[in-house]
Amino acid sequence: MEHSLIVKLKAQTVFTSDQHWLYPLFELEDYLKQSNTIASDLFLSDKIAGKAAACLIVFLGIKRCHIELLSERAIPVFKANGIEFTYDHLVDHIQCRTEDLITDKMSISDAYLFLRKRAGRVQGLSVKIENLSVKIEDKLVIDHLQLDLGRGEQLIILGANGAGKTTLLRAMLGFIPITEGTIKIGDYLVGSDLWKQNRSIIGYVHQENIKNNFPISSGEVVQIGLGKSRISKSEAEYRVEVAMRRTGSFHLFDQPYHTLSGGEKQRVSLARCLCQNARVFLMDEPTSFLDQQGKEDLLSLLYELSQNEAPTMVLVSHDLQWVEQLNWPRKELKGGRLC
Repeated sequence: MEHSLIVKLKAQTVFTSDQHWLYPLFELEDYLKQSNTIASDLFLSDKIAGKAAACLIVFLGIKRCHIELLSERAIPVFKANGIEFTYDHLVDHIQCRTEDLITDKMSISDAYLFLRKRAGRVQGLSVKIENLSVKIEDKLVIDHLQLDLGRGEQLIILGANGAGKTTLLRAMLGFIPITEGTIKIGDYLVGSDLWKQNRSIIGYVHQENIKNNFPISSGEVVQIGLGKSRISKSEAEYRVEVAMRRTGSFHLFDQPYHTLSGGEKQRVSLARCLCQNARVFLMDEPTSFLDQQGKEDLLSLLYELSQNEAPTMVLVSHDLQWVEQLNWPRKELKGGRLC
């Protein structure tokens, strides 16, 4: 059987795949991460490549390739990114729905995230809210709200103060009772016994505006994410360290949590979500108490999360200038509904 993808380092074959569609390139991504191989040193040979495959090849850092059957739509992508390429046969386009969904407006990173979601290579869970109504002190705050997010998708919710943004997040967490409707996270119905057993799938990063001197270290805050996990002490320590290193907060391990700056607290909160292996991240006004550097650091962290774990992320904010840089889909919460 001929391989669908062959990758060589000089004259030696270092990677092959027999999979179809874009899966060989995602398998190659795994290989590159595990082997620490420099992608630009490699030569890639692929059976067929269209615009989607070209975007992935560029994202992976491959600089030289040969394609047996090449779509003309791939050529501008290769040329714009300095890829040396040859081919045996050239066609106008490839009969593949994905080929039509990669638009010229997408950056290489945007295309990568889009394709990764279509390939199912995400950690995030779907979120489906149907006819949700929530009352607070007999006032209808959420009114038959609908929301449908796919696995690994991101959403920014905007709205005026008092519009119900935090109420919506707290309802998704199961912190407040639902008047009507349903919230489903993956296969779990929020409020059900099965969901209560698996509620760690949702990570919550709240507004850091509470001042207290509670004697708890940053490392202990992250360890809360482990909940009642039945793991050894050494495994727990390892998971906490990995989560804190991922968010650049490990140097704060022994520091009292209440002494941290707003940006440091956000890093620690995100580390806690990673430690609990959350698959849906809910973030409530995460920039409220951050300076400009803190906001830039948070942008980088969220981008890295979307590139790696790719959880489903819902963020509520009034910081329009900051959310513009995120380039996520947006909805406005108004009159208790998303529009």
